[in-house]
Amino acid sequence: MTYCLKNSSRVFASNIVTSSLLPLFNRLTLSQLNQPKPKSYSTASTSSLTFLHDFIETLEIEKPASMVDNAAHQLARLDNNNTLVLLSLLKHDKKLIVAGRKPSLSINNEILKLSEKLSTTNSALPIIDKTKNKIARKRERGETFSVAAATDSLESAQFMLYTTSKPTSKESQLFNYCLQHLKKRVYEAISRQELEKNARMDTLTGLHNRRHFDETIKIECERSERYLRPTSLIMLDLDYFKKVNDNFGHQTGDLVLQTLGKVLLELVRQSDTPCRYGGEEFALILPETGLEQAEKIGERIRRTIEKQNIVTHNNIHLKITASLGIASTDEIQTTDLIMAADQALYRAKENGRNQTATSPNPPQLADEPVINHCFPAQAVLV
Repeated sequence: MTYCLKNSSRVFASNIVTSSLLPLFNRLTLSQLNQPKPKSYSTASTSSLTFLHDFIETLEIEKPASMVDNAAHQLARLDNNNTLVLLSLLKHDKKLIVAGRKPSLSINNEILKLSEKLSTTNSALPIIDKTKNKIARKRERGETFSVAAATDSLESAQFMLYTTSKPTSKESQLFNYCLQHLKKRVYEAISRQELEKNARMDTLTGLHNRRHFDETIKIECERSERYLRPTSLIMLDLDYFKKVNDNFGHQTGDLVLQTLGKVLLELVRQSDTPCRYGGEEFALILPETGLEQAEKIGERIRRTIEKQNIVTHNNIHLKITASLGIASTDEIQTTDLIMAADQALYRAKENGRNQTATSPNPPQLADEPVINHCFPAQAVLV
């Protein structure tokens, strides 16, 4: 006996087969979904959202150059076979950052042209090379490039993305969104750096303030003890500074302090830390410096201050001098460094001012503090 399936019966039979295989298909699909898959991105909507999520997550607020470097290597994952370079102009400190893949000859020429255009007459615009692969692949002559995305015009660009392949419209949208987000994060990082800088800077002299001094001297003394390397400290005080304020006003006094700040910034080494300790007193931390070398540095600073000719707003010419006290950890304990330098400064002022004095010996403390004049005779200290 033979049977002939009608169309309706065939549909019914296929539904039975499909429903019976559906649980097996679901198990196979779930097992495949549980397998880890390598990340690959394209311009499809789902993968673009995944890339944007990863891009935003990896951009932690830190130094702007590091953020640009991280962003460039994230964007390079979208263009594995072609050159992709992120160019950043950080206006707050006047530098270009080139990150991503090693630029091709055509892109490199464009970067140099931009750098030359943005350079001032006094100095060239520095270019910070953050590219990782230093050896570029061979490139064909006449290779062209495209500006995949840019946050502003060429002259005022904060970020520009170069690529040797012309991006699609979807890729351009993705690149532009990434650059806009990166620009926002970099501005946040710059603002945070400015706040931290202002919290540790003396706005009048341009030197570090007392807070930064306390933190730095502790770090340098600990490093000196750990590695048995000397650290020296110079305490500097302007001579008769009160008379300047009394006779010529505080505006002239501020001008004198600003002049001293410029002198210290010009004479110190990159590793040194000049600070305004308080009022007309200044401090200079000298890592990896013994007493003899510190004395030479202090004497050079003293002579330079002595040669300054300060012209006030009333066209009055002022001459200033300073007294310096110097101490070093190769001669005394690190815990006594500040007190030793301060006592050396006091000795320089006692001996006639406008000179340097060193403290080769530990400071001598008084046997008993004198407090009788602070309290009445009947006072009882508990």
